[in-house]
Amino acid sequence: MRWGKPGWPIKQNVRNISNGENVQCAVDDVKRSLTQIFGDGEGSYPEGAYLDMVLCHTLQSTEEVDVLYQGLETPLDPDKNFGALVALRDLRDGTNHTGMNPKKEKLIKHIGFSGHTNPPAMMDMIQRDEFGILDGMLVAINANDKTKMNMQHNVIPIAEAKGLGIIGMKVFADAAMYGKEPRFSRTPADVFRKVGTPELPSKSLIEYALTTQGVHTIIIGIGHIDEDPQKCQLVQNYIAAQIEPEGLSLEERRKIEETTKTLRPESNYFMTFNKVGLSGPRGPKLVENIVTWQSAVAGDDPISHYEVYVNDELVGKVEHQPQILKSKPFLFDLEKPDSKIMITAVDKAGNRATSKIP
Repeated sequence: MRWGKPGWPIKQNVRNISNGENVQCAVDDVKRSLTQIFGDGEGSYPEGAYLDMVLCHTLQSTEEVDVLYQGLETPLDPDKNFGALVALRDLRDGTNHTGMNPKKEKLIKHIGFSGHTNPPAMMDMIQRDEFGILDGMLVAINANDKTKMNMQHNVIPIAEAKGLGIIGMKVFADAAMYGKEPRFSRTPADVFRKVGTPELPSKSLIEYALTTQGVHTIIIGIGHIDEDPQKCQLVQNYIAAQIEPEGLSLEERRKIEETTKTLRPESNYFMTFNKVGLSGPRGPKLVENIVTWQSAVAGDDPISHYEVYVNDELVGKVEHQPQILKSKPFLFDLEKPDSKIMITAVDKAGNRATSKIP
């Protein structure tokens, strides 16, 4: 649910859905979970019950980010509507700024979001949090990450720098790594019940996800539990997960990427943003003598630095670092501003992409 109060307007590219009946907003969804887990399933839940983390699930567009931050980035009017985040903050802090928590209950401990579709929107979600809202992120990460606009060099570094807990998902691409049709699972027949395959061991895929810089843990659906530990996915996944964060070399990770891409090139159906490579710095501006820009989008390799040119002459270099706030862009102070200013993003493989000041 993207809205924090019932009676929300329908907006293009904004989904406001729940798996529950009679759920009209994010607050309803929290209470639905509480009554299902701790209560009678009919709306009641015991005093003191809480959810450890609530995620704004499967973020898909910047329009959804706009709605989620209404009432935080914009004035909060309890008589009108507002986004889910300000309402969830009330449930976390035991406040009632929105009017949606009249008992001033503390029903959740942490707030986060998840996504597997749109890296720029997910980056935007993190970079717009000026309010101490987000604590965690659930993100798609597997060995075919780079077959699309990737998460590992874009979203994940920003989340790590912001201090979010990062949980990886889609490690086996919802079994599409193992021959299931590349779509969301719908029936028991979609469940893969073996421990990997000889040509694509599940151990390698788990190790790849867990050695992605910034990933703290992963979640994997279990399709088969067996008394024979060699056939038990639960046992074998646990064993495969016993790897240090830097337990694979860059070359080992690349070999896993190559094997996975060769065998299952279309596995990541849930990542709908196609691979475009390194982008130029986004939103470049000149204000008086200060050039500013938002982070470029990385391709297969991490971004190294930015170069600033005036009249085709290199005048400065700015090292790249994860940009944690949209309000704090990269900047460079020009001695003599001119009409022809360009900023070039350079990644660690030497790829370059340039943006011009309009």
